[in-house]
Amino acid sequence: MLANKKTIWLATAIVCLFLGAAIGSRFLTSPVTADKLRLDDQEATIQAIKKAMPAVVSVVVYDQETINSPDDTSTSTKKISRGQGTGFLISADGLILTNKHVVGAVNEQTGEYKVILNDKKEYDATLIGKDPIHDLAVLKIAQTKLPYLEMGANGNSPIGLTVMAIGNSLGRYKNSVTKGIVSGLGRTVIAADPSSGGLVSLDNVLQTDAEINEGNSGGPLINLDGKVIGINVAVDKGGTGLGFAIPIDDARSLIESVRRTGRIIRVRLGVRYMMLDSTLAAEKGLSRDYGALVSRDEAGGEAIVADSPAAKAGLEEGDIIFEVNGIRIDGATNTLLSIVQRFKPGDKIGLKIQRGDSILNKTVVLDEFPLK
Repeated sequence: MLANKKTIWLATAIVCLFLGAAIGSRFLTSPVTADKLRLDDQEATIQAIKKAMPAVVSVVVYDQETINSPDDTSTSTKKISRGQGTGFLISADGLILTNKHVVGAVNEQTGEYKVILNDKKEYDATLIGKDPIHDLAVLKIAQTKLPYLEMGANGNSPIGLTVMAIGNSLGRYKNSVTKGIVSGLGRTVIAADPSSGGLVSLDNVLQTDAEINEGNSGGPLINLDGKVIGINVAVDKGGTGLGFAIPIDDARSLIESVRRTGRIIRVRLGVRYMMLDSTLAAEKGLSRDYGALVSRDEAGGEAIVADSPAAKAGLEEGDIIFEVNGIRIDGATNTLLSIVQRFKPGDKIGLKIQRGDSILNKTVVLDEFPLK
């Protein structure tokens, strides 16, 4: 019995000893681990910025202004700057992605575009085209062997992901960097378009608290791998830390069409819609709380565009499109627009539609979005 008690005591002592060692080890190593994590994050941030910075450019747009002589007997023209923004190289041969509202500040016939690289070299640029769907545009400079940004995947961009915004802040502080996180997904915001003076709807944009200043428009939002996951586009001045970026996935088909054909090709379905959620469904008394509700826009634009694929297929205002080729339309990652843009003009797609209490199947032949 005594021997057994000794054995139990010895076993208990050994367990306590190991437990104490584990606890002691934990308290001794946790500050070191925390420091290492901080250093890893800092190093990753520095390396990501170092990798991306050479591919970020400043964009300056110019237009011609007519000047009358003092006696109004003659006129002359003068080149003046109409605005500045940011862009970034997406290919080694000089393709540059930026915002449409950056280049839209000038007339396409008379406007001129200048690109300033990170090494301060300046180049005249050609406008390849403006995106008819998103606030995006593509420029081209006649150079090769240029640094360019790799594209990340928005599917790997959850809320909380560390991101950095790089841009030409206020048109004065080139390649300024701010850091934050992805703070929201699938946002729809109405923004003022400084190039047209009107309003534009930004669909399915990323929200970030990385500060986006005036002049940052068109710059990249990058992750810690130095890959671009978004194109900085807008800021809500009504609050703090409310910046927005177009997901890079929404630019992929545009970039591919430019690389393949030298111009922007976008696929058109031809409907205006609102993405449904439980709140909107309850507000409108709908039985389905996901999908795309075909409806007029805030400016009163028709729900179905005349002579579009949707019109030819017989879609109607009030229809709820909830599947495309078996893919469920469910909001943040699968909006109607993002799914349709995976196809090409001439492709046939199948739509599953709820109209009242009936479920309909429609086949639609997509066409090309007319460029403005």
